Amino acid sequence: MNRWFGTLQQALDKEGIFKDREKALLVPVQHYAESLGELRAALLNWSRTCMSANGRIHVYVDGAAKKCSEGPTRDIDREFRGLLGEAGISCNWIDLSAALSVIPGDIHASHDCLERVRGAVRERKGDAAVVLGSGSITDLVKHALRMEDIAVPFVSIPTALTVTAFTSAFAVIDFHGAKRTLPSRPVSAAFWVKPFLECAPIRMSRAGYGDLLARFVAYGDWLLGYRLEVMERYDESAFRLMEPFAEGIRRAADGFEESPLPPETTACTAAALAMAGISMSTAGETTPLSGFEHVISHGLDFLRLASGRDLVFHGEQVALGSLVSARTIDRLLGLDSLRDIAWRDADVGRSLAVLGGRMAGAPLPPGEDSSFKDPRREKLEAARAEFSSEYRQKCARWAAARSRIASFAESWVDVRRELARLTLRAGELEPLVKKAGLPCRPEDTNPPTAEDELRWAVSFSPFIRSRMNLSDLLFWMGREDLAVLP
Repeated sequence: MNRWFGTLQQALDKEGIFKDREKALLVPVQHYAESLGELRAALLNWSRTCMSANGRIHVYVDGAAKKCSEGPTRDIDREFRGLLGEAGISCNWIDLSAALSVIPGDIHASHDCLERVRGAVRERKGDAAVVLGSGSITDLVKHALRMEDIAVPFVSIPTALTVTAFTSAFAVIDFHGAKRTLPSRPVSAAFWVKPFLECAPIRMSRAGYGDLLARFVAYGDWLLGYRLEVMERYDESAFRLMEPFAEGIRRAADGFEESPLPPETTACTAAALAMAGISMSTAGETTPLSGFEHVISHGLDFLRLASGRDLVFHGEQVALGSLVSARTIDRLLGLDSLRDIAWRDADVGRSLAVLGGRMAGAPLPPGEDSSFKDPRREKLEAARAEFSSEYRQKCARWAAARSRIASFAESWVDVRRELARLTLRAGELEPLVKKAGLPCRPEDTNPPTAEDELRWAVSFSPFIRSRMNLSDLLFWMGREDLAVLP
């Protein structure tokens, strides 16, 4: 077993995850294959264990050509099909771009696309479902299986180190430009294949590393929400599960200067992404690795989705958002006391008026002439309704906690100490972002992000979802000036 995946198993054992029946069901079997031969052997063993003798798997792909470092064709899809044939594993090959009549680049984890994937999944019930591809089609097929109540083993085989979706029991779906994280189908097994992963476009691999950087800031959001009594529960199990990877993640930054990826960088990043998905699943929520930095990313996505523009890779935005979060946490840690804070009241009407005003001020490209119907208007209104519904829930929790704010302020010295323990200082995080070739400024993303777009995403971040994050605290404190942009 690869040493990083050995570390993963040891951490799960130490935390007692396998002793908890419900949590154990959320942990996929992990295979790290150094070669296509190892993958063939692992798949054959898995199929004999988990499928009937004459079983047939359905393999879902997006139809895009992807490079492989082994095999005569050097093409992932072709090599994988040949490998299944050699192993004697029967399969149905489902190209979602053909099934949905779209180009591969138009397959996004959106509600509209999900409804169409449900139809493809419904028509092709088999003994197992395998996704060979990106995080987007992993989430689409994963959630389509859940919605269609198709109880077959679900296997993910990433073709790039991009996101935590490959092992998590959640799916991130776009509704009218508002991204929502939904409880989804647990992953049964994940196969991480070095010849696939090391050849992925370097920007995609860097994006996966960027997603991991949330580990160094997001836990602070959960702590603050719990101590403020806006969140009902808090535990550090996921923090402990990720801790054995912290130093490896730091050391891996240099590896993203090379392509193909160095073996150590590939294995460490794969195992860390696997554990990130598992730790969120066993926590029962994505909170441990999704805080202020992620809602900034979702806000930037909203601007692009609402105006029909190409998205920036999720992990690029998360890296940028993590840097904003770390700098903001550093400023928050500089506050010796909260006793003189003029806390915002819990009037939902006033808060929703702020939401509406900030949506109206979104830096979107001009729409059609006002004498015609703007095709974006309906989508923007639907998004506003979605954001408002989510914020009402959070505002109700803030109203309940508002009367106890003095207790939070009195305990600030203890809260500040714990916040510092759980998070990384910006001076330590920024070099990792730079070494990995990730954006430290909005204009460094691809496509470039405008400065006013990032500023808007930060200001709108309290209204993105119902779960509290760092920006909510700043909003309720009336201290949004503490947020530090590049």
